[in-house]
Amino acid sequence: MEKVVGALVLVPWLLALLVFISPWHRVRQFFTFLSLPILTFLTYRVSAGNLPLLVETPNWLNGFVTLYDFLLLFYFLYQGLKFRNFLVSVLSLFQLFLLVWVLKVLPHKEGAELLVDRLTVFMYWIVATVGTLIAFYATKYMEQEDLSRENRFVSVLLWFLGVMNFAVSVNNLEWFFALFETTTLASYVLIRFRWDEISIKNALRALWMNQIGGVAILLAILFAVKYYGVYRFTEILSMKGHLVSMVPLSFLAISALVKGAQLPFHRWLLGAMVAPTPVSAILHSATMVKIAPYLILRLSPVIKGTLLAKLLIITTGFVFVSAGLLALTQSNFKKILAYSTISLLGLMMLTGSMGSPTAVLASLLLILFHAVVKALLFMEAGVMEKLFKAKYIEDIKRLVERAPVTVLFISIGFMSMTIVPYGIFVAKWLTIEEASNFLSHGAYISSIIFVAIGGVILSLLYFKVIGVMTRKREEFVRFRLERLPFVYLFSTVPLVLFTVFGSLFIARLSAELINPVVAQVVGSPAPVKAAGLTLITGVSALYGWQIIGAFLLLLIVPILAYFVHFSGTDRVFPYTCGERVDLTLGTYNFFCVSSIEPFVETASVALFILTLVLGGGLV
Repeated sequence: MEKVVGALVLVPWLLALLVFISPWHRVRQFFTFLSLPILTFLTYRVSAGNLPLLVETPNWLNGFVTLYDFLLLFYFLYQGLKFRNFLVSVLSLFQLFLLVWVLKVLPHKEGAELLVDRLTVFMYWIVATVGTLIAFYATKYMEQEDLSRENRFVSVLLWFLGVMNFAVSVNNLEWFFALFETTTLASYVLIRFRWDEISIKNALRALWMNQIGGVAILLAILFAVKYYGVYRFTEILSMKGHLVSMVPLSFLAISALVKGAQLPFHRWLLGAMVAPTPVSAILHSATMVKIAPYLILRLSPVIKGTLLAKLLIITTGFVFVSAGLLALTQSNFKKILAYSTISLLGLMMLTGSMGSPTAVLASLLLILFHAVVKALLFMEAGVMEKLFKAKYIEDIKRLVERAPVTVLFISIGFMSMTIVPYGIFVAKWLTIEEASNFLSHGAYISSIIFVAIGGVILSLLYFKVIGVMTRKREEFVRFRLERLPFVYLFSTVPLVLFTVFGSLFIARLSAELINPVVAQVVGSPAPVKAAGLTLITGVSALYGWQIIGAFLLLLIVPILAYFVHFSGTDRVFPYTCGERVDLTLGTYNFFCVSSIEPFVETASVALFILTLVLGGGLV
């Protein structure tokens, strides 16, 4: 089994090398496609084994990781000096200082450096399916953009998948720091890929902001060694109920908030939009930002019910609402998706911080469906960009007349985050239901308010965009299906099918596939069960007929709307002597909301400080 785990890291790297050295486009596509069946098979092998699995590694590997840490930080320092970026340079030097200190105090006890449990395998599945589909999609995208650089771009994406698998497998916090900063390196390389001025500027911003998360991890290790004498996740989790100090956990939580682009560190993720669209897809769905909720879930058994957890609930709940509100001010389609990612990452970490089995189930459902849906939406954004030259809201008006299939896929993606019975809606319902069991705690009351308000704001956002895309002229009678390249269809159709059928069978998905992960994370499964298509919780149920009825309604209403046509009629205004007047429709803009952004960022900074200082017990 240890060899299979190793293969999940090494195979993407090997395929990345083959893609990089191959001079032929079709061969590169073939090797990229191979990542899907190979990683899926390897993940199935691990999931069928006895878990959790603790893997001890040879001593030379510890030395190699340490050497790699120094080389990586020196590379960051070189980039800071090369581009004269003060923050990157200073943070690199500070990280080098902290790393030397960490290595000096580490006790270097015998133990397993890798931990593979159900949560790890859950992340493997996302990488093996969503991540590989994005990489395959990128081969066609780069063919239409710059085929001469396709090998470099796609090879970095595949390498990134192996890094993500490695990151969620480590037990040693020093190793976790190395992989955490390796994802920072990958995002830096991908964001600057076009090598223009704005790309380099945004890549450097992503670098220094994520370096702050790396600093937090090193400080967490120092305090963990000082207070507990440990530096592994399993050792920290074994101290549940016997913690001397919350300081190490608060620093790890801060690193998660930074990596999850929570306000005020959201600008690095927004800046990533200048990169080729597959970069946005992979950063938002299968890799990078998903480390944030993963880390919170890993710590949830220890922080559950603590002041740190309550402050995390308030902080991430605030981001869930405010990021959704700021998304309403955007006209760029990819930035709308980026802000909604920041918002939903807040909700994932909110539910993970609650720490109860039902809340953890909700968090895992959010991670899964968000990974699938955001990959779909960003890939469709790339389709609109390459085939229809549409990047802004103004560009996608009446897009349904030119691209009904693309609009259908985007609409399914948006509705899956808003409407019953799709997975993300079910996760929100479970969150509110679970929080209502703890109404004596202010943090849980606030979580209900945040989820309710944030859900309404995101619904308004998504349906605003759907309304713009699906509006049609009164003369429009029939659809003409657009011709989409095979690679685009092959990459997106599986995501659409999972979104639909995963939601249709949400009961069995939750009770039989996700709940075993919950049981291993927090020690007991969530009180949910499946009866056919019906999802039964401790206090309520989502019945199968409701799920089917909602799907039928969502199917029938658009059909009726599109095919109702008033022929032989003209629109006229009074006092125009019957002259026909074109009707102009629009949606209300929310640009006035942008004026509150400075206040939102100030409040976010205050919540960050409170989480670290009060939650960590630094006072």
